[in-house]
Amino acid sequence: MESRFPYPTIVIVLLVAMRIAIGWYFFESGRSKNLDRDFSSAGFLSQAKGPLAPLYKSALPSNHQFDVLLAKARIDHPNPHPPGSIEWVEFEQEPYSLWQQQILFDFGRIRQQATNHFKLDEDDLTRADKVFAYYEKSLADYFRSARSDIAAYRHELARLENWESNDSASDVPYQTDRIAAKRKELASSAAQFQTAVDDLQASFQEELSELVPPEEKLRAGPLPVGSNTLASFDRFLMVSHFLIGGCMVIGLVSRFASLSAGLFLVTVIASQPPWIVGYSTIGYQVVMLIGCLLLTATPSGRWCGIDHFLPKMSLSSCCKPKGA
Repeated sequence: MESRFPYPTIVIVLLVAMRIAIGWYFFESGRSKNLDRDFSSAGFLSQAKGPLAPLYKSALPSNHQFDVLLAKARIDHPNPHPPGSIEWVEFEQEPYSLWQQQILFDFGRIRQQATNHFKLDEDDLTRADKVFAYYEKSLADYFRSARSDIAAYRHELARLENWESNDSASDVPYQTDRIAAKRKELASSAAQFQTAVDDLQASFQEELSELVPPEEKLRAGPLPVGSNTLASFDRFLMVSHFLIGGCMVIGLVSRFASLSAGLFLVTVIASQPPWIVGYSTIGYQVVMLIGCLLLTATPSGRWCGIDHFLPKMSLSSCCKPKGA
């Protein structure tokens, strides 16, 4: 009599155990992200490399065009550019000048947005101008205090570019690790600058909201802050990990859940192509991806899971003509 299980018992046990282990990893990942109020995928997205990096980074907030205006290499020594050139003029400015100007421009847009949203009268507009002037000064004070840190940050960006431009960088293990460590260090510094400005902006928006009486603020609603793609992505990540992991653990639509887990792992691997200098290690994600593909190809949920109690569905049966 032919067995209804096409694999040896030990293979079935190992496949089910692997499904539960990978599922538990995803389930715990989703649960921990949900419990962590400070969780953000910004760190992962900002570290993306390779041809798909712009796609990953498109979910990140622009932070007043930080990547364009401040995250640019600048060697902190006498001006190396020809006198009078555009590059020379830009170098003569403070290392944060362009970013500071963009932030002030965006603060002005927020003030105008508050004016339209709350329908501020003349007295309110006068007070709004005073609030803007206060935060303009606060921003200038912050940049003056952080001048040396920002200059060092841009100088280190120049050093990093020099390391990465070395043709032998990818062939020397310690150099690859050195580049990866420097990238993480610079990402941490950038996050500190952005957080400081974000805190100022949040306080600025709050004070603008306080310009109107409570009943008017209640009628108009909170001041819109624009769409937050990153927050939506974070919520999707939490929910999808939770559901994928839960389904894999209990063996519910296990093949689809395994395929979904595999697709997520593909996106992680694609964010760190191994041929890019300074890529982060993705070894365990590759191993998990192979496991997910194997689980997608096998009915482990029917061997031990909720799938065992569900009607057996297949493409051939659902497309079979009636009466055939």
